[in-house]
Amino acid sequence: MLGYGTGAVSILSDGFHSLTDSASNVVALVGMRASGKPPDVDHPYGHRKYETLAAAGIFVFLLIVVMEVVRAAVHRFAGGGAPSVTTMSFGVMIATLIVNVGVVRYESAEGRRLNSELLHADAMHTKSDVFTSCAVLVSLVAVRLGYPMVDPLGGVIVAGFIAHTGWEIARQTSRVLSDRVVIAEDSIRSVVMAAPGVVGCHQIRTRGSEDHAFLDLHVWYPSDMSLFEAHRLSHVVKDRLMQAFPQIADAIIHIEPPPSELP
Repeated sequence: MLGYGTGAVSILSDGFHSLTDSASNVVALVGMRASGKPPDVDHPYGHRKYETLAAAGIFVFLLIVVMEVVRAAVHRFAGGGAPSVTTMSFGVMIATLIVNVGVVRYESAEGRRLNSELLHADAMHTKSDVFTSCAVLVSLVAVRLGYPMVDPLGGVIVAGFIAHTGWEIARQTSRVLSDRVVIAEDSIRSVVMAAPGVVGCHQIRTRGSEDHAFLDLHVWYPSDMSLFEAHRLSHVVKDRLMQAFPQIADAIIHIEPPPSELP
């Protein structure tokens, strides 16, 4: 309302950004609730990707904001004019900046503590609010000093911050949705090879998110080892892997003899 009332593109852009914060937080809450459900018949791997989809939803909101801000800035550049900058404008923006700094610090700390992909994404989103509020304050000062064209320029800068945040969120969510490697193969191999009885391993694959990964691999045992013993030792490998990498939700180990001992 303040942006429309003063005609300041920079304030309007920050208002749209804050509006998407509320909408994205609703999406985040829904995503976290859905992702917390245990595995079932239709979702044997669980529901954690709903959290990733919620993070992707935040990216969509950011994209909409960027388009609206750029449209408003282009309109101001073409039509000219100067916004009305008042003491209330500065007061609202400073209060917004203080609140956003507090939210970023809290969400970042909780995201690290809980290893939550969604909290990290929303913290990044809110961090962009801090930068945009600073850009808006600079724009308001410039307008007050007699440079009205700095206002739409500030809106474009705000759009840049938002676009960068959206890109980072999109990059992280795409890694999960495309089943990108989560844990380095060499790191897993070093743990496996240190387990008793293991001759070798290959076809190591990981997928999922950084805090909730799935692993499958083939482990070689001597061909003259009994199936019972190989099975027992494979559980030793699994236990060591899940101890070394707590983010592993489940590990599937296929037992086989080394290629050199196959007939």
